[in-house]
Order: sequence, then C-alpha cells, then structure tokens
Amino acid sequence: EIRKELYPGQTPQDRPDLIVRVFREKLEELKNKLFKKDILGKVRAYVYVVEFQKRGLPHAHFLLIMEGRYKLTCPEQYDLLISAELPNKKKYPELYKLVVKHMMHGPC
Repeated sequence: EIRKELYPGQTPQDRPDLIVRVFREKLEELKNKLFKKDILGKVRAYVYVVEFQKRGLPHAHFLLIMEGRYKLTCPEQYDLLISAELPNKKKYPELYKLVVKHMMHGPC
C-alpha cells in the first residue's frame, strides 16, 4: 500500500505521512474487528497506546479485558490460541511465508 504511492527513488522512510496514514487505517480496521465484530470474543473494556520505534515506525499495544465467558483461565486455553511453532510449510504456504518474513527475528 505504501510502496505503490512512492515516487521513483523514494523509500518508505521518505514518506512518514504515508506510513502513519496506512498505520491508522490498519489500526481502525483492527479495532473494528476486535470491538464490533468480536473476533476474539466480547470485550468488556480496553486501553491501547500507540508508540513509535527508533526509526519512527508506529506500533500499538492493547490491553483487552474480556467478558467472563471469553476469559482464558488456564494454560491449556492459551495453548489453543497461541503457538510458537512455524506453520506447516506445505499445508499453509502463504501463512508460512508471512510468519518467516514478518515474525522471525535475528539473534539478540
């Protein structure tokens, strides 16, 4: 979305206005899914902050307080939702590609 709006020779870092605009659209889309479409269950209360990384890239932190029946109460429930494993490369090639590209970090 950002790259298609760049002029020849520009990089995304040259256009913080585009970065923030796309981030804001994505953030609003996420909030709609979380609070109106209830993709994780019914949210009773929430708070979030937007921060900027060292190079100026925005990111958000959310705290969600779920209604009683949607609260996770034991480790097994968390394990059903959270995984630290790579998706099966043959079964989910697109997901595998996205995880490797965006979620894998080098050594500290």
